[in-house]
Amino acid sequence: MHHREWIERRRCIELGSGTGALAIFLRKAMNLDITTSDYNDQEIEDNIAYNSTTNGITPALPHIKHSWGDAFPIPNPDWDLILASDILLYVKQYSNLIKSLSVLLKSYKPKDSQVGHLTKNEQGEGTEGLPWPAFLMSWRRRIGKEDETIFFTSCENAGLEVKHLGSRVYCIKLR
Repeated sequence: MHHREWIERRRCIELGSGTGALAIFLRKAMNLDITTSDYNDQEIEDNIAYNSTTNGITPALPHIKHSWGDAFPIPNPDWDLILASDILLYVKQYSNLIKSLSVLLKSYKPKDSQVGHLTKNEQGEGTEGLPWPAFLMSWRRRIGKEDETIFFTSCENAGLEVKHLGSRVYCIKLR
């Protein structure tokens, strides 16, 4: 919420949505265009739909069933911002997550209104914002430092650039 301007007016997908709490918060706080996603489990989709409507979001947030590493279930995914929170729990899934990130980042088609990477701060000065497209991730350390290094090094080896934005928030984009 410190840099709302970085995500306002973006078309987003959340990976590993679980209960949908992050997506629901962002829709309510910022009216963000956001789609939830998690692996193919009807109970997850039903839970997100229930949580959406319970929190006054009708219709419920759109949801896509997608297991990391599998072919993406829609033909032309075109989100300009991929979001996730607390998804670095399963080291064995890192390569699948990176594969899905790469597909989503590469499939993005820029619109005329999305030129450059700058936003304006409150004084009207240009400041560095998030690139289009980007993966924005926050997480609490629940894994060892070695596992954290495995993920970020694997991202870089896959042609992605990792930037630490502070306080366990990272931006990952295509190089």
